[in-house]
Amino acid sequence: MVIAVAATVVVALLAMAALSLARTAAQLRDLASELSEHAEVVLGAVEDTVVRARAELDRVDDLVGSAEAISQTVGSASRLAQAAVSTPLIKIMAFGAGTARAGRRLRGRDEPPRRGRRLRRVS
Repeated sequence: MVIAVAATVVVALLAMAALSLARTAAQLRDLASELSEHAEVVLGAVEDTVVRARAELDRVDDLVGSAEAISQTVGSASRLAQAAVSTPLIKIMAFGAGTARAGRRLRGRDEPPRRGRRLRRVS
């Protein structure tokens, strides 16, 4: 009879342990399900953020490309303006200097040529 009581107590303890494990497993399943739902929401938000970031990067890339094109255009225009203005300006200055010298000679006040800086032609 002692063996039957001991066996009954052992079976009852095992049944209680099995029920406790079953409740813990159910709680773990619920927790895993809740975690999965939260992960889906977070991953969806991350995906939206990545899509927006990619769009912004494309926009920044377009802006950088436009800035480069504008910089090249301004550089070309600057070189063109320098070439268009410098040669006629040098010729006008030389003409003015020659005219002034001719005027001085005609008035009889010819001065010896100056040894100062000479203008150089920029190419």
